[in-house]
Amino acid sequence: MDFVADHQSGAEKIPKFKILVVDDDTWSRRLMQVILHDGDLASSGLEAFEAIKVQKYDIVFMDLQMPGMGGLEASRRIREWENGGQHTFIVALTASYLPEKGQTLFDAGIDNYISKPFEIEHIQHLLKYSARSVALDQPSSSGQELLSEEVLDIQKGIEKVGGDQETYRELLSDFIHELPERLQTIQHLFEKMDLVELSRAAHNLNGVAANLGALQLSEHARKLD
Repeated sequence: MDFVADHQSGAEKIPKFKILVVDDDTWSRRLMQVILHDGDLASSGLEAFEAIKVQKYDIVFMDLQMPGMGGLEASRRIREWENGGQHTFIVALTASYLPEKGQTLFDAGIDNYISKPFEIEHIQHLLKYSARSVALDQPSSSGQELLSEEVLDIQKGIEKVGGDQETYRELLSDFIHELPERLQTIQHLFEKMDLVELSRAAHNLNGVAANLGALQLSEHARKLD
């Protein structure tokens, strides 16, 4: 894939990588693809595992919370299949990562992680230095206290999709269109007390909302998760 020159800093050149984005949430996959300007997509851990068996990827951005085979299990299977041979650089994507569980990620074969909502700079850093397995500085927490008027930070949302206002407008419009259905699903899961699926739905909403600059919505979804 080509990571566009607009996202390059200074004279440093970002190398070209074959990238796979794995996430069960359609919007999360689309958002990552917009940021990366390319990349293959998988909607489950099993789908990612099958893809890696037939295609060599340099980097896999792996969501942790997915139905069926989650990101941890998929990473373990990938490492077992590689059997010490080729090494795919696996980056965990999570909106609910706790620093004390870092060893669990590494034990599963995950090389690094990015907390949702992620910054473009974090992805740049990984693309530049993943081959040398350089660890990222831990991203700042997304759980900071929000002012009541911070409902939608348009500028932050534009920055998170690479500075393209038209792309942001399109993503935000589609997200708003689908938001009532998402909220109805969350309400239904709450009424059923299906805590596993409720957490997963809140987890996905947190990540997408935060990357669109919907700060209050993201914070409420994070607390629910």
